[in-house]
Amino acid sequence: LRAALTHPSHRFEASGDVDNQRLEFLGDAVLGFLLADRIFRGPEEHPEGMLTVLRASVASGAALAAKARTLALGPALLLGRGEALTGGRDRDSDLADAFEAVLGAVYVDGGIAAVSDVFDRLFAADLEHLGRDPWIDNPKGRLQSLAQKTFRVDPVYVTLSETGPMHSRVFAVRVTVGEERSAEGRGPTKRAAQAAAAAALLRHLDETATEEAT
Repeated sequence: LRAALTHPSHRFEASGDVDNQRLEFLGDAVLGFLLADRIFRGPEEHPEGMLTVLRASVASGAALAAKARTLALGPALLLGRGEALTGGRDRDSDLADAFEAVLGAVYVDGGIAAVSDVFDRLFAADLEHLGRDPWIDNPKGRLQSLAQKTFRVDPVYVTLSETGPMHSRVFAVRVTVGEERSAEGRGPTKRAAQAAAAAALLRHLDETATEEAT
């Protein structure tokens, strides 16, 4: 468990011999397998493409960080001084990595039965709601699907700017679909800014479709 909660920055500063990267690798594989198994055995016989979408909607970085917060992993993380001072205890990437590492640790200590039990308790509510729109928390995925299906192109994301101090960055991103459809978004990370831009373009496309329909 200590290894699962040890960020690489702590190992580097403390000259230790272990961090959570190997356990994160293992936990990611275990999580992917258990999600695939539960979704496959679910009541809906989704095609392969939708199975992938559903798995991604449950195991996104933001979703896993939220799970880590419910377990209060942030305060328990062993971080280097710089990582701690710049908000590492509440950074989605650090929390998601730690969550996967904890699952890896459970697997190492107790095997598939133990980690399966933990998984079912932590993800029961998520699995119950898999019948909802799988794109609801994934605007980039929805835009990707819409762009390919309707316009036969992929969305293109361009970072316009990166401002603010290192501990509070603000990214601005533009997404373009084809030559005439574009929107911009902002966020504390490139991924968040891309999601905001995708959501903005989806709203625009929905409004345009409604106007054309009327």
